[in-house]
Amino acid sequence: MTIAFLGDSITFGYGLDNKEGRYSTLVSQFLGMTEQNYGITGTLVAKAGLNQSDGNDFLSRAYLIDGADVAVIFGGTNDYFWSDKPIYGNGNENFEAAVKSLVDRVKEKRKGKITLFVTPYPHNGIGNYFGGVHWKDSNRHNTSEKNYHGHCLIEYVSVIESVCKENGIPCLNLHEDFNFVWQEHTTDGCHPNESGHVLIANAIIGRLEKMIRCDLHA
Repeated sequence: MTIAFLGDSITFGYGLDNKEGRYSTLVSQFLGMTEQNYGITGTLVAKAGLNQSDGNDFLSRAYLIDGADVAVIFGGTNDYFWSDKPIYGNGNENFEAAVKSLVDRVKEKRKGKITLFVTPYPHNGIGNYFGGVHWKDSNRHNTSEKNYHGHCLIEYVSVIESVCKENGIPCLNLHEDFNFVWQEHTTDGCHPNESGHVLIANAIIGRLEKMIRCDLHA
């Protein structure tokens, strides 16, 4: 069986000396599945910011996970840090619309298969706090602070969770009830270190095991 991971630098394993320690590999090994890692550093769910036209946004890459037996979609951090568009709007350059489009695709292309959305966790990172759309415009700030558009990270988390709930798609909220402390579990305030990846992997494994058991008894 295959398990695909659609994500950003966290899924890629940015900051780890050994990629075997990234959460996707730990999850795959524990479940005995073949890993398909589609993590690309700096990518957004929406077609905005750094991904306005490069084809690396989650929507443009979603086809990669269509055939996997199990899929994990873990994003939203870069939409908070790097998007040049606000959350709400009708186009896929807006986060809420992009999440809805991604969920619609999952329902169509992955019908009958296991798919889990994962939300960002609170941390301290680098992004366009002053509204820039390039790396040179970056500034470090905590995700509890409002970004250029006046949104805190929790608002992006709430969108993912609510859209998934409305469509009956499982969602793992790492922003709540999760013992992740960025001062202890990251390499740079944002990207998980080895212990951080273990925490994320364990949380995902716990949810996927329940989903797989339910699927087997369906």
